[in-house]
Amino acid sequence: MSLSEVPVGLEAKILSVPEDVKGNKLLSIGFVPGNKVKVVGCAPLGDPRVYMIMGKLITLRNDEAKQILVSLENDVESLMNAREGTWRVVSLIGGRRLREKLESMGIFVGSIVKVISNGIVETEKGVFKIGINMAKLILVRRDNV
Repeated sequence: MSLSEVPVGLEAKILSVPEDVKGNKLLSIGFVPGNKVKVVGCAPLGDPRVYMIMGKLITLRNDEAKQILVSLENDVESLMNAREGTWRVVSLIGGRRLREKLESMGIFVGSIVKVISNGIVETEKGVFKIGINMAKLILVRRDNV
């Protein structure tokens, strides 16, 4: 996942930055593999976004943040990568139409989804097949219920 895809309010661990001039610039301002970065906010149209790294607030354009690969912290995964089992939805990346569509399937922040197999989930409203593009917009955390 790229840093530009991390929702506001979540923290991620930096996995890699590109090995070029832009990567060197990112390294010099603290985007070093292994460091944690939190998405603090974003402009009204989503670009640029503000990140907290090493106690500093840094603003990056999304085209720069797309080059930084990260993994989400606190056991958060995208539904695309979730294995079989029970998961709680912690965030949805998308607008009103996506949220309405997901809510019609019983998927909303705080809801429980059971991953049956790759792309097939069960909610309180039934069993649904969710495509990869939609699944990567749903962030979940393993639920111990």
